[in-house]
Amino acid sequence: MTVSIVTAAESGNLLSLQSVKDYLKITDDSQDASLSALITRASSDFVRHLGRPLALQVYRERQKIHGRAPGINLSRGPLAAIQSIKVDGKDWLVPLDECDVDREHARVLSTAFLKPTRPGDPWSYTVEVVYTAGYLLPQAEAPKDGGALLPVTAQELPAGIAGGCLTTIQMLLAGEGRDPLLKSESVQGVGNTSWQAMDASVGAISSDALAALDGLSLAADWLA
Repeated sequence: MTVSIVTAAESGNLLSLQSVKDYLKITDDSQDASLSALITRASSDFVRHLGRPLALQVYRERQKIHGRAPGINLSRGPLAAIQSIKVDGKDWLVPLDECDVDREHARVLSTAFLKPTRPGDPWSYTVEVVYTAGYLLPQAEAPKDGGALLPVTAQELPAGIAGGCLTTIQMLLAGEGRDPLLKSESVQGVGNTSWQAMDASVGAISSDALAALDGLSLAADWLA
């Protein structure tokens, strides 16, 4: 299997600057630069943990299929559109409908492009798919054209991912200038302060963000 990006997303930031400022109740512009950097940092850590981009992008993927299969799993998701399919270099021109795909898992269920075969005959074929996958992120434009074979249906970033990114940024902001090994602090006559520690093995990601990311179900998670 080989995957290449045909059209990359302009930005991978999962949140807009204004949404972060609204969440943190910041009304001036004095922290815009640092907040923008934290948005980029948290977004990158999310993608690194998940192992795949979240922003809408156009991909070209080639798979070698051995034997008869009910469909193919694409490695990026969720599936927003399919521009083209080639089977052994020949265009497959039959449009798909919603019954032919599982958009959430980026699985093409149609068997129309599979070669006929007799029981026991060994054979293989190559399928190349150009498709759009990922989530429509804040401030990104929705695709205006796309699916010659499967029309565009772009999903917005799940609320759990967006919310987890907000709490992650809040934790990162609170931890700036503080020793990361310091978990609590006591000031006589004032009180105690404690901080939630992030798991260094997964980067700067809050616990609720981890739960949301690990709950995403994409094709690469359940290859058949």
